[in-house]
Amino acid sequence: MDQNLYSILGISVTATMLEVKAAYKKLALRYHPDRNPGNMQAEEMFKLVNTAYQTLSNPGKRARYDLRLQYLRERQRVLRQQQPSQYDARYYQTREPAGVSERYYRPIRREEKRFSRKDWYITVSFIAVLLTFSLLLKFVMDHVTGEDKYKTALTYMEDGKYSSAHRLLSDAIHFMPDNAAAYEARARIELDINEDYNAALSDLNKVFSLRDRPSAQVYFMRGRSYQHLAKYEQAERDLTHALELNEELWSAYLARGEVRLFFLKKYHAAVNDLTTFLQHEKVGTKDWVAALTYRGFGYYKLMDYLAAEQDYRMALYVDKQNGRVLYLLGRAELEQQMSDSACFHFYQAYQHGYSAALFEFRANCED
Repeated sequence: MDQNLYSILGISVTATMLEVKAAYKKLALRYHPDRNPGNMQAEEMFKLVNTAYQTLSNPGKRARYDLRLQYLRERQRVLRQQQPSQYDARYYQTREPAGVSERYYRPIRREEKRFSRKDWYITVSFIAVLLTFSLLLKFVMDHVTGEDKYKTALTYMEDGKYSSAHRLLSDAIHFMPDNAAAYEARARIELDINEDYNAALSDLNKVFSLRDRPSAQVYFMRGRSYQHLAKYEQAERDLTHALELNEELWSAYLARGEVRLFFLKKYHAAVNDLTTFLQHEKVGTKDWVAALTYRGFGYYKLMDYLAAEQDYRMALYVDKQNGRVLYLLGRAELEQQMSDSACFHFYQAYQHGYSAALFEFRANCED
């Protein structure tokens, strides 16, 4: 390639970004159409200068262009070495002068050119080198493209552009099928945004196959996926493993407490998990209210109705119009023979849209 993007800008292949920009500005001014009206050659040069700058000013594009340039130069060098010299002595053999008895000259029979073993070795070696270089180039290009798409996807996730991020992560996995981080990021979108728990589980299992020691976060995510897929024993096992790796992963206590409380009927263990979560969660958050409600229900199942009542009242202090908590509070009060207060809370729960409270009210409060 006698003429390439570097020669168009008049710079070397080691030119810095400042040198690229300076050369571009100089040539763009020289060949700008406003300075060369009607000059087609100047217009073509202006387009070439712009094309060269667009590639060489982008680090990723420049790296790919340099690899391609190096590949073409290497290929031309090898091809030149394989061409026979035009002055090969075999093509210019002579014979001794013919005797007087010869009536005409016979044509000289040249030695037949045979493909020697050495030639075969050279040809096979050249093909092997070419294939190896091509595979290496493809690997490098795939890695560069995959990393670029993966990093862009992370930026989109931070901006809340989950659909675009999901598409880019799928592209990154296509170019880098062994990139465990890309599978983990896509699983997070499937789990928390798309709510496609089978897809999330598939990606997370791929992370487990690629990593020798998956992180606590990966175990936590897979545990939640199992929970939503009604595989509660597997969910408890993964959530427990996550806490063994990171005992300060407080959200895992909440998730495991919920699984143990509602699905595995392990009420004492559930109350302990929810208590640990409440000790570290900020008071007044949505998860804090949920954990209090769950623990109150755990106490209710353990027939500790006073403790259940106290948790429900604390939750209502933050979320006063929570019909479900009002209903549960009424049930705890009913068990403590506080029928008037229970009926009042059943009625309030129904007023706030919790229809199940109406049946309790009619069964226990209407004479």
